[in-house]
Amino acid sequence: MTDYTLRADLAAAPLFATSVMAASPVVVEAVSATPFAALCLDMEHSTLQANDVEDLIRAADVHAKPVIVRVPDIGSDIPRVLDAGAAGIIVPQVETAQQAREVVDRARYAPVGRRGLGPGRGSDYGASLSPAYTGEANDRTLVAVQIESGPGVRAAHEILATPGIDAVVIGPGDLSMSLGVPMGAPEFWAAVEHVFAVALDHGVAPGSFCFRDDHVSELVTRGTRLLLVGSDLGWVARGAATQWAELQSTLSPAVAR
Repeated sequence: MTDYTLRADLAAAPLFATSVMAASPVVVEAVSATPFAALCLDMEHSTLQANDVEDLIRAADVHAKPVIVRVPDIGSDIPRVLDAGAAGIIVPQVETAQQAREVVDRARYAPVGRRGLGPGRGSDYGASLSPAYTGEANDRTLVAVQIESGPGVRAAHEILATPGIDAVVIGPGDLSMSLGVPMGAPEFWAAVEHVFAVALDHGVAPGSFCFRDDHVSELVTRGTRLLLVGSDLGWVARGAATQWAELQSTLSPAVAR
């Protein structure tokens, strides 16, 4: 399999990715042919399972597109998707330094973490295992945590001081809900700016999911380096709605239904 350099790529320049929620290799292969720098398979808000992820990563490999996986929680899916060949992970709902440490322990090999060594697809089913393998894997694997709550914002310094964290990703919907304000309210942007400033202090790349067109420029202006824009299902729904609107404008009111 391809050894992606996503971690180094993000350190060198902003990275723009998009999310995939459908368990379809066809969709992944098609989206991986677009200019987005990476795909994010979303296990948190879909029915994707670890065995789906492995096949979807194979589909992305057709166009040499690195895959980040948003796992559902801090658990056994972290090493499983990395063993399957994921170039990185995003872990949601991190609110404490202890949780951040557990993320690193599951995602990185010793001496940085405690990830177990296994002959998965990521190591060519064991063929690539060597004394240098664990260090190389640690160097190239992107590890990101999500801060998307008031407690997470308040603990940002402790969370992002954890060695082995490469990026922090805002979950805008959950953050706005936790703060009790709309997305885009002054309090919302103040929380985002606080997390981004803390991230830069600790050498961590600031990032965010973005599902609103009017927030893309705001996030870029505020220094986002890992921006995950839109999703496959969102594009399908939007495309269908656009096509229907065009049909309505073409047909007479008596014909359209």
